[in-house]
Amino acid sequence: MLSTDIAALFCRECVHNMPGWDFGFWLILAMGGTLLCLSRCHRKFKRARLIEDMPTSRIRSASQGYTELIGVAELQGNPQLAPLSNTLCLWWRYTIEKYQSSGKSSHWVTVENRTCSQPFYLKDTTGICRVEHQGADISCHHRHTWYGNTRRPIGVPKSSDKTTHRRSGFLSLATTRISFGRSYRYTEHLIMEGDPLYTLGHFETDSGGLRTLTPKQLIGNVLNEWKQDFSELLARFDKNGDGELDLKEWQIVRDAALKDARRRQIKQSQQPAEHVLTQPQHKGLPFIIGSQEQQQLSKRFRRSAIFYSLGFFLAGSLATWLASSRLGF
Repeated sequence: MLSTDIAALFCRECVHNMPGWDFGFWLILAMGGTLLCLSRCHRKFKRARLIEDMPTSRIRSASQGYTELIGVAELQGNPQLAPLSNTLCLWWRYTIEKYQSSGKSSHWVTVENRTCSQPFYLKDTTGICRVEHQGADISCHHRHTWYGNTRRPIGVPKSSDKTTHRRSGFLSLATTRISFGRSYRYTEHLIMEGDPLYTLGHFETDSGGLRTLTPKQLIGNVLNEWKQDFSELLARFDKNGDGELDLKEWQIVRDAALKDARRRQIKQSQQPAEHVLTQPQHKGLPFIIGSQEQQQLSKRFRRSAIFYSLGFFLAGSLATWLASSRLGF
């Protein structure tokens, strides 16, 4: 265990005489913090600028690729049921934490963390888009935080406020243990029907590609489907009854498959276009979803960028101080 006192880091003589292992640890920690904060600051600021500068598209006329869409959360099919609060919603994410105390050290430890895997839908004045949210940075307007004595909450949150916010730091710990004596904390994030939605991701129309395929290209799909039940295929097309399909019979099969493919193509073209938003294929492009107004979302990323820039300044100053004190600059 390191024996260096934190106060000794700000004493030039102490740093100069510090054991090599201790000095190396603190220098690497300060340099690592500097680089981490710089990277996070750049990423948060870049996201804020993207939200502010990216032109908003309409679903019906949006270009294929990296696109910004703004609308409201739309219910399609049955709603989701949030596991902890039993609230009807379109999407949920929850965390269960346990309060652990050992001597003078007390902290919350995450014991369970789950996210809804079902997609939800965004609607604007021109259409509806399915949002496949895997890999997205999701921020929610609705966040519930409450406490209990069991691993799973009993009942539902007593507060009627649908946007309660977590108390932070010492106040949260003190209130939980001293006033209530509860050892579990439950946090649930929800997207509800009608919530405003801001999304920035990879947009595609008719992602399955069935509309753009020609009937000849669809023949392969039809034949593969028919081959799943080969006995039925023989019963339909084995004209001479020898238990095999010769070249002439295979040509009849292909003609029938082409006819069926054309029928499917016509049926598919009569259905409404399907739009989907997914994680960008390029790793440098962020996938952002927020059930907040665009301006609020941008401010959140800018606040985070300012926080990390402060961390960059402090960690960088510490690394410079350590190096100069050690080398006698």
